[in-house]
Amino acid sequence: MRLNELNISKPELVEIAESWIFNTRNKNILYCKLDGDTYEEIAEKFNLSPQRTKEIVKECLNKISKHIQ
Repeated sequence: MRLNELNISKPELVEIAESWIFNTRNKNILYCKLDGDTYEEIAEKFNLSPQRTKEIVKECLNKISKHIQ
C-alpha cells in the first residue's frame, strides 16, 4: 500500500492512525513520511534501517486501509 493509493486527506489519515495504530514509534514514523521525510531521514531519526522504516510505513498504511470506508 502506498500513500497515494489511499485517496484520503492527510487529516483523515492522521485521524485513522490515531485510532488504529497503537505503537507510538510506528505512528511517528508514519507522520514523518506524511511530512515528506525520506526513508533514509526517518531511519536516521529512529535508529533503524531505511528498509525497516519502509516496512513500518507499509504496515501502518495497510492497517489504515482496512479502516477506510
